[in-house]
Amino acid sequence: MHWHLNSPRFSLWLMPGGEVRQRLAGAILELSQQYYTPIFEPHVTLAGGIVGPVKKTVSKMRELAGRIAPFTVRLGAVDGSDEYFRCLFVKVATTHLIMSANKAAREVFCLEKQPAFMPHLSLRYGHLPSGVKERMIASLAGRFELEFKATSIHLYLIRREPAVWRRVATTGLGL
Repeated sequence: MHWHLNSPRFSLWLMPGGEVRQRLAGAILELSQQYYTPIFEPHVTLAGGIVGPVKKTVSKMRELAGRIAPFTVRLGAVDGSDEYFRCLFVKVATTHLIMSANKAAREVFCLEKQPAFMPHLSLRYGHLPSGVKERMIASLAGRFELEFKATSIHLYLIRREPAVWRRVATTGLGL
């Protein structure tokens, strides 16, 4: 399948609500202000790199949502990597349910060739020297062993910087 280079790019997100969202959003804001990095909504990317027209993408998202029952997302240890969008993140338990939801998303959106799914919730984007990152990981240890119920998926239009990312649609999960 070939898409025009200017086709919109989308990601499907699972988003916490309530107190869990507030705690995570507070941490993202604090880290962003401390290190002058982008602020973004707390989310677990279920699938990214989706390219296509908005209407068709929303339709496929609704199809996907009908194939997935609500499930619990369990957050755990803080970790980091050298990737910009995974600089500092909270690991997400690789339960059968979240892995099955990603598999269904890959099928619906023809994303089978994407790299292996590593569910996580980013706390900070950017790059850090490894010593600084290790100190941050140590200082955040145990703060985010939380869980939330994934009851909907959110389709985000991803362009340039996180400040201009926009939610296009939200659909409740339900088999």
